Amino acid sequence: MDYQKTAADILKLVGGEENISQVTHCATRLRFNLKDDTKADTEAIKNVKGVMGTTNNGGQYQVIIGSDVANVYKQLVELGSFGSSSNETEKKSRGISALFDTLSGVFTPIMPAMVGCAMIKAILIILTTFDWLSTESQTYAILTFVSDAAFYFLPMLLAWSAAVKFKVNVGLAIVIAGVLLHPSFAALMSGEEAVKFIGLPITNATYTSSVIPIILAVWVMSYVEKFAEKVSPNIVKTILKPLLIILIMAPLTLIVLGPLGAIAGVYVAEAVAFVNIHMGWLVSGIVGATFPFLIMTGMHYSLGPIAVTAFTTTGLEGIIGPGMLIHSFTQGGAAMAVALKTKNKDLRQLALSSGTTAVLGVTEPALFGVNLRLKKPLLAVVVAGAAGGIYVGAFGVARAAMGITGLATLPAFITENPMNLVHAIIGCVIGFGTAFVMTLILGFEDVVDVEETEPKETVRTILKASGMVKAPLKGEVIELSKVKDETFASGMMGKGVAIKPTEGKLVSPVDGVVTALFPTLHAVGVTSDEGIEILMHIGMDTVQLEGKYFEAYVKNGDKVKAGDLLITFDIDAIQKAGYEITTPIIISNSNQYTEIEATTKPEIVLGDGLLTITQ
Repeated sequence: MDYQKTAADILKLVGGEENISQVTHCATRLRFNLKDDTKADTEAIKNVKGVMGTTNNGGQYQVIIGSDVANVYKQLVELGSFGSSSNETEKKSRGISALFDTLSGVFTPIMPAMVGCAMIKAILIILTTFDWLSTESQTYAILTFVSDAAFYFLPMLLAWSAAVKFKVNVGLAIVIAGVLLHPSFAALMSGEEAVKFIGLPITNATYTSSVIPIILAVWVMSYVEKFAEKVSPNIVKTILKPLLIILIMAPLTLIVLGPLGAIAGVYVAEAVAFVNIHMGWLVSGIVGATFPFLIMTGMHYSLGPIAVTAFTTTGLEGIIGPGMLIHSFTQGGAAMAVALKTKNKDLRQLALSSGTTAVLGVTEPALFGVNLRLKKPLLAVVVAGAAGGIYVGAFGVARAAMGITGLATLPAFITENPMNLVHAIIGCVIGFGTAFVMTLILGFEDVVDVEETEPKETVRTILKASGMVKAPLKGEVIELSKVKDETFASGMMGKGVAIKPTEGKLVSPVDGVVTALFPTLHAVGVTSDEGIEILMHIGMDTVQLEGKYFEAYVKNGDKVKAGDLLITFDIDAIQKAGYEITTPIIISNSNQYTEIEATTKPEIVLGDGLLTITQ
């Protein structure tokens, strides 16, 4: 993969640097906070070499890359500066989407530290289980506190990532975490005498390995920082602002926020214990079955606090991890079955490689690149996830180390119970085998390899074939380069032409399917039966009308014939509102064709030939 080209193509297709508020990455995805999601050309992004798919959840536009994501991200950040301006207007997500966006933004950056330390714990378990390392040795003692570092100082890590997410000073956030973890504070609280600050009682609580208190504190600090910024005179702001923040936040965290977070953590821990005792088998089955959909929606990050709380409280985690482990093997089993059954060379290679990485613990390439794409293998994954999850849940399987779950991290399931690992392995076999066999039985619609199924002469004929896009509007034909919008005029969105309509009626230019009807009704995409992807954007900046003056007669997924009515719009009302009415008609997948030729007619009516497409 050419990482630089992939990064450059993605940057252009998400709307350019000016449309990006912030970008991060996790193990497999680029995660964008975009100012305007409608500027992202999702279908074109999916066609970029190296991209396995996209999803838009929790306020983040996510591009799935796979194991090469770090290399693409490195090239991406070299192409521009993202999220550095404090004056940016980032799109705000609401409700449950805001929660997922926050949890994702806070937990994603610290996962490498947690995974690294967790794997050292797993290695220690192996070394001591087989008596390769004495628990009395200094080597064991050193590796033990090294493996505990990320979890003991978890509030420090969360302070950093939460500060970035809530856009507050990172150093000051870490100071607040340091207050909670300071040895002198711990010693003071361990005494018999009640501790008070200016007469106010401080609740006795332990904050090492805690999650909720520091996230709550940094969130409140985002408002305190704005207050300090407002009341601090410019001449002494560099001194007074941090002083005010620390003097307000330190006692507020110790007296109010920390105890509140600790209490919430206790309730979470009690809920986890209750589930473990009474419903472990059911929960693991549900997690195993639904984890593909949790990944697709980004909701799997909302499970982070539950898993971390369980682990830091008891040293074991049996709520999320076992189901995640089974899910890794089910994705791998379904993908391996596809590799065995498909006749398409490219699909076989993708299924084999992504199936292997899924079994090892990274499932997105198999999920988005193979199983979701072919649909029926995903059904096999769901059924197999439920079967394997119920088994490991019934036997109380738990993990002794956090991180991704898969074949590479099976040692994390070595506990004091020698059968824990055995049952974990049996559950993996159930999950993999069920998904593999079900995929073979259910089958799937194979991706046809043209070179293998068509005679060479037929292939040459196909490559020379032409397609016609008819006029979807009546009006004046305008060269695309003369459109008053650089995005369209430059050809960034694809080749095409524009029409200045004289009638507020947009019809389908081809026989095909409606693939992108925007909620604001200002634009619609239709894909022809031959695969030509046409985007019709009524006017300039009309997205700001939020659907006013537009009416749709179709919905996403509808089959249409050339000439079928798609949208009507009030030309006069739109122009009176101050918007340009010129409508670009773009071939979104222009790079798949050798020539796209526009009509030479100055005026056009509905149904006339508008664009000639040659492969």
